[in-house]
Amino acid sequence: MSAEKSRAENSKKSLHNADFTGADLKQADLSSGVLIEACLKGADLSEADLCDTDVSSANFEGARLHRTLLHRCRGRDANFTRATLTQANLVEANLIGADFSHANLSESNIEGADLKNTKFKNANLSDTNMTGAFLSNANLSDTNFTNADLIATDLTNSDLTGSNFENTYLNHADLSGANLKQTKNLTCEQIETTFITRDTLLPDNLRLKWISDTEYEFD
Repeated sequence: MSAEKSRAENSKKSLHNADFTGADLKQADLSSGVLIEACLKGADLSEADLCDTDVSSANFEGARLHRTLLHRCRGRDANFTRATLTQANLVEANLIGADFSHANLSESNIEGADLKNTKFKNANLSDTNMTGAFLSNANLSDTNFTNADLIATDLTNSDLTGSNFENTYLNHADLSGANLKQTKNLTCEQIETTFITRDTLLPDNLRLKWISDTEYEFD
């Protein structure tokens, strides 16, 4: 066991502002820990356990979190830019305001996570399970949702411009007020399974006519 991993595990309840830049923390047990404002830039936390851990405002820029457990963690305003979170477990995590720009979350389970006001610009969310996740007011521009499950996902007032929706399952997703301009591979059939409003902005190739406040038909 590395000295860094041993220190982290033994002091996991008091790692506020700790510096683990580039540290080897693979398979570390940091569950229910306190890493508020900790610096983990470039660290390797593959298969580590951060369930119920508070990582609010922590910096995970460029970190590796492959198959990491973040179930029910608290990470308001955390920085995950350019991080690798492939096959990670973020079920019911509270990550309001976190930044996942350019991060890779492919094949992750993000079901029921609170991701309001987050940034996922240019992120890879392909093959993810985002069922019931809360993404209102999120910046999801140029994000890859290929083969993702967004069942009953709250995307109200989110920015989805330029995102890829190839084979994305959107059944009962709420797109009220969302911006879907310049999206790729989005179909009428997908939109018909969602909730939209008059202020939902669709790509130019999907033209519809509102019959009432709740009913519409495609041209």
